[in-house]
Amino acid sequence: MLFVDQLTEDKLARLGTGAGLTGMHVEKGNVGEHGHLRIELGDTGYHLAWNSPLPGRQLLWAVLPPLVSALLVLGLVMLYLFRLTLRSSRAIGLTLSYLQQSNKALEASEQRFRAVAESASDWIWETDRQQRLTYLSQRFTNVTGYPVDDWLGHPLNQLLACDTTPLSSWLDALTSADPQQLANLRCTYRDQNGQNRYCRISARAIWYDDKPIGFRGTASDITDEVDAHARIQHLSLHDPLTGLANRNKLARHLEQALLRGNDSPPLTLLLLDLDSFKPINDSLGHAAGDAVLQEVATRLRDTTRDGDLVARLGGDEFILVLGGMDNRSEIDRFCARLISLLQQPILFDNQPLHIGASIGVAQTRTQGFDAGELIRCADIALYQAKADGKNTWRYFAAEMNQQIQYRRQLENDLRRALRNEEFELHYQPRYRLSDRRIVAVEALLRWQHPQEGLLGPDTFIPLAEQSDIIVALGRWVLREACRTAHDWPADILVSVNLSPAQFLRSDVVADVREILLDTAFPAQRLELEITENVMLNDIEGALGTMLSLKELGVRLNMDDFGTGYSSLGYLRTYPFDSIKIDKRFISGLNSNGGSDRAVVQAIINLGEAMGLTVTAEGVESEQQLSALEKDRCHEVQGYFMSRPLDSVALEALIHQTSQSNTQRL
Repeated sequence: MLFVDQLTEDKLARLGTGAGLTGMHVEKGNVGEHGHLRIELGDTGYHLAWNSPLPGRQLLWAVLPPLVSALLVLGLVMLYLFRLTLRSSRAIGLTLSYLQQSNKALEASEQRFRAVAESASDWIWETDRQQRLTYLSQRFTNVTGYPVDDWLGHPLNQLLACDTTPLSSWLDALTSADPQQLANLRCTYRDQNGQNRYCRISARAIWYDDKPIGFRGTASDITDEVDAHARIQHLSLHDPLTGLANRNKLARHLEQALLRGNDSPPLTLLLLDLDSFKPINDSLGHAAGDAVLQEVATRLRDTTRDGDLVARLGGDEFILVLGGMDNRSEIDRFCARLISLLQQPILFDNQPLHIGASIGVAQTRTQGFDAGELIRCADIALYQAKADGKNTWRYFAAEMNQQIQYRRQLENDLRRALRNEEFELHYQPRYRLSDRRIVAVEALLRWQHPQEGLLGPDTFIPLAEQSDIIVALGRWVLREACRTAHDWPADILVSVNLSPAQFLRSDVVADVREILLDTAFPAQRLELEITENVMLNDIEGALGTMLSLKELGVRLNMDDFGTGYSSLGYLRTYPFDSIKIDKRFISGLNSNGGSDRAVVQAIINLGEAMGLTVTAEGVESEQQLSALEKDRCHEVQGYFMSRPLDSVALEALIHQTSQSNTQRL
């Protein structure tokens, strides 16, 4: 039996699919469609064809979704990495920019450091832990003269030395202190020229990992500062004119020499005052006086031994402190030799000048070990030597001690008198010579002592000037004079003397201003008399004070003109309104002329030329008055015209004089 099954296109396609051939079908003809594979079916003219297989297509479709996902993830990762790289690149760029800026700033800072290091007066140094120099700025060469390389590797203490502290120990101490501590030390060194110089070094330890690895600091050359300090120190202890010790050094010397009291070696003090020195000043001026003082200082230095002290107390007074000279005959020989030496002529401008000396002697053996007491005893002995004829010496004697006791008692009485208002003012008129009118009145201080009676200023003013009493006493005189003169006629001045000690120790300008306000006294009616001693001590300070007084409106009068260093330069420099001729010149006036008459005429002409009022004080005779009138002196004052009067008698005299002048008119 034969079974026949019809093969349709669908069955053929299914059979091909089962065999792994897709799209199987029957084609007729020799040309098939593109992309088909086929086989010939015998001689029928038909071909069995199927689609060309695509290997991996299914695999592709299987892996394509995860592949796309992976690519997408990869793309995102790449994008992230790109952005991260871009950001890092920017950060690196900024970092590089910052680094470049930092490098530039560092270079600029280094340049500034070099500029400062080389231009500053300090030189910079560094050492290692063993204090060997590892760096020196170029300024080191400029200051010391040494090349930098000559000292690198050498210990710092070979270059610098300190008298008070070993340099190495001082640096080591910095390692145990605050790391930020900056210490200073004064050192000495010798520059390349061999000159000793001073420097102040500042240093601090260099730390690394909390360990000191070296030291760094600066060195400032202070040689000029040290030299200036030494000069100031020398000036503070020495007289600038003679180079001798001054009062400060004398006080120190005596304090040390007398420190052990009775165990101290015996000392002899010689207080020396030059004789005939003042006439040299009066006739030849201060240049000659200075030359004499300098030559005297040289002779005194040459006469004394090492260990002795020669000091200038001021003016023409000197003091010699002699150690170990306790034998009176030895002291006598020394004093005689000293006086003989000083009597030798002193040449000034090829002119021989002759002076002498009087000496007062005090000894610790008899006068004790108090420096002030020794000087006072020598001072009293000096006065005795002068009283005995000068050019001699006297030892302090026990009876002279009464004078010391008297001075001490008088000083105590002075303080009491000021509290108890025991002082009073007397007034001496000053007359205009042309019409005999009273134009001014000088206030003169008197002391109504309970036991001694009425004392003049010569008795107590020198003692007051040696203490602080003079300041309070001067204020009282000024206030009392202004208060009393307030009711006088408005055209009469009151003249008040200012002591040099008062001028120097108090604020005179403030005192005058206060008293003028308190008493309501017109400033233009107050005249202050000032001696030239005020100007000798402090020229600039005196000028400033006088200008301030002139601003208040008061008048200034140079008292005792012609007795010291007075000169045309003084009158040109200081704002004086008038001058007073010293009474020593007036006492020598006579109708037949003479040297005193010539001096007086010269002073009057000088005052006239400079627009200054000239007053002659100490007029005691008709002859003197007549001579002054002929010489056209402006004003006169003296016992011949009127003695000093108390305030009541003065007011009566003013009233009487006023009436006489009115009747004369």
